[in-house]
Amino acid sequence: MSATTTEVRRSHSLKRRLLASMAAAFLLLLLLISVLLWNYSRAAANRTYDLLLAGAALSVLERVSYNSAGPTVDLPQSAMDILALAADDRVAYRVFSPNYGELTGTPDLPVPDSLQPSIDPVFYDARLDEGFRFVFQGRQITSSRGREWVFVQIGQTLNARTAQRDSLFLYGMIGLGAVSLIGLGFVWLAIRTSLAPLRAIADTLMARTSRDLSPIEGDPPLEVSDLFRAINSFIAQLVRSRNLTESFIADVAHQTRTSLSALQGQLSLAADAKEFDRMRDRLGKAEKQAERTVHLTNQLLANAMVIHRSEDAQLEPMDLRKLVRDTLAELLRERRLRQVSISFDDAGLPEGEAFIRGDAISIREALRNLIDNAVRHGGPENTILIEIDADEHVVRLTVSDAGPGIARADLVRATERFTSISSKTAGSGLGLAIVRSVAEGHGARLQLGSSVLGGLRATIVFPRLLAISLACLLLSLPANPASARELVIHAATDPGAMQPLVDAFEAQSPGWTVTYREYQTVDLYREVLDADPETRADVIISSAMDLQVELVNRGLARTLRLPSAIQPPDWARWRSQLFGFTWEPAAIIYDKREFDEKDLPTSHRDLASFIRENEAKLRGEIGGYDLRRSGIGYLFATQDTIQSVQAQRLTEVLTRANAQSFCCTSDMLDAIAAGKLSMALNVIGSYAMKRDPGPGQENIGVHFLEDYNLVMSRTAWVPKTAPEPEMAERFVAFLLSAEGQWIINLKTPLIPLLLPREQPLGLEDVRPAGNASFLPIRLGPGLLTFLDQIKSDEFLRSWASSMGDQDYGP
Repeated sequence: MSATTTEVRRSHSLKRRLLASMAAAFLLLLLLISVLLWNYSRAAANRTYDLLLAGAALSVLERVSYNSAGPTVDLPQSAMDILALAADDRVAYRVFSPNYGELTGTPDLPVPDSLQPSIDPVFYDARLDEGFRFVFQGRQITSSRGREWVFVQIGQTLNARTAQRDSLFLYGMIGLGAVSLIGLGFVWLAIRTSLAPLRAIADTLMARTSRDLSPIEGDPPLEVSDLFRAINSFIAQLVRSRNLTESFIADVAHQTRTSLSALQGQLSLAADAKEFDRMRDRLGKAEKQAERTVHLTNQLLANAMVIHRSEDAQLEPMDLRKLVRDTLAELLRERRLRQVSISFDDAGLPEGEAFIRGDAISIREALRNLIDNAVRHGGPENTILIEIDADEHVVRLTVSDAGPGIARADLVRATERFTSISSKTAGSGLGLAIVRSVAEGHGARLQLGSSVLGGLRATIVFPRLLAISLACLLLSLPANPASARELVIHAATDPGAMQPLVDAFEAQSPGWTVTYREYQTVDLYREVLDADPETRADVIISSAMDLQVELVNRGLARTLRLPSAIQPPDWARWRSQLFGFTWEPAAIIYDKREFDEKDLPTSHRDLASFIRENEAKLRGEIGGYDLRRSGIGYLFATQDTIQSVQAQRLTEVLTRANAQSFCCTSDMLDAIAAGKLSMALNVIGSYAMKRDPGPGQENIGVHFLEDYNLVMSRTAWVPKTAPEPEMAERFVAFLLSAEGQWIINLKTPLIPLLLPREQPLGLEDVRPAGNASFLPIRLGPGLLTFLDQIKSDEFLRSWASSMGDQDYGP
């Protein structure tokens, strides 16, 4: 933008300023209130969820007892159910005694140094792998040594309380914001009313014509009287400015007219001359006057052109060195430069090039004017030096001459239009003004000073264009074929059941291979805990929902951002880290050659009676999972203990019937098909319903009870240490996608979780007899109860004792 161009700036609104001031005051008040509201919200959220921690701690302390070995605790399911009310929070707990050490839970949880034994709950914050809120509470029990302290320490992550805190704070701030906006609305009305006199002044000015610059008359309010006087003062300045502009135009017209009149006069005298010598003298003067007139006209046109191009021209990358060389080649053809010594020096360019962003026409015109000034003011034995040098930031174009130069006091006004410093060599006064306009249009600077030749040194300092291209070299290199990348899945699921899913995922992921490694559920759990860097997995899949929850509760899982359209139901996901993708009910598998389905029991109470009544026939021919080796068997057994009062009675009946234990579902199905078993309990029903045809398979029947049937969902999660986390997330999303669920339904022995109409697919495919009821097992902290070491050891010890502590397998 040139110096002569007026930039139109949007004026400030007094009303907006007043409103902004009031808004700033409101904002400051809101800020103070928000601090108080934030503290209140945090305290309220802590109070709410501290009640859960206190309730869970109290229920655990109530189950603390003393036996011959010392204090012990039977972790109640109610404690985990209370903690599960904060559904997405991880849980850590610890029960210990100062004299007997750790009883159960996670050892060495952080405890404040200043904490003293107390029967009252104490709450505090601490950090493990993320922030936790803990409760610490004690109880004294009577032992052989006297009164002993037993302490329980329970912690939760802060997700739920943070969400509640943010919700309370957000709703409070929305209310305050609404009140503030209403208040600002009233403030705005008051401001408009108060500033109505200003609108009257504005209307008066708007009604005037452009030629009417007379002062405003009237009796303004006291508050705007200064503004009233300022407007009138400004009008007076406009009058003076208009007069100056008209004078400037008149000067331009006068100079042009004078020059043309002088030219016409010399030509007239030449025409009237009678003598040849006199005519020749007059024509010589006319030629000089014509040159001055042409120069003046060219300068005026050049000035107008430069101003126009500085506003509209598009600056493009260009080599300034080449432009200067080309311009000098053109100028040296002119006769007026033949008597002048012109030299060009570009040794200051370290790379031989001077790239800038510029307009070639404007820069060429600026260079012409600098050289023209140097020729005009340099004298008969003038020397002109043109230099280009650069550093990493700027490129400098310098023109120096051997003329008289310009005094330091006159340097500032030398760039003003129609200003000639020397009367002896007076020109149009536009040369340096044009150069200044070109410099400003390029974001450059014009610097004037004294040259080493004794005259004027004029330098234009341009920003340098640094052209760096990194991609060209890479594109020129031969491309190496990309090696296939690997997605590693560790799973406790038959490879044949997952293979169709793996094949489909590989088909839509070119360049990727899937490595699938099978484990038993408990072995997979131990493998993940061992965390061998050489065998790290990208995806963990298992049917043992409780073991999966325990691993995620340890903070090993990565949070996944799956699309809402494929999110599983609430019961089949936890913390956006663990996701179920199948719907597989526990079933009774029986030999159709031994029983008719209508004779089978319809409830868990009837099941115990049925086995007792047929004890002789079923002795040694009832199968079930080995709870020490099968995670899914342990899950079903512990959930039955929670859901049914008949669980203990059923265990006693199975003991008398000499029930057999198996590691996995397929072994029990094979035993029934071969006639070695008559019945198997709590078996994954999907494997039996979709088993491939084979010898004896037609004799396998599937039966569901009417009171309840537990439903398990195979779950998948991505470890934080996954080598390929993005592709692992894509695989989990594929399992829950419409295509993945369709493949599960039609090509695997599993039952998919979702239908487009958002109901379990299994309800159609299972077709239970009678009015079977299905009870999904919910993912969450509630599944951690029977993973407590003391409770798990006691449960397995009781089961093994009931089963006669027999070897694995039938």
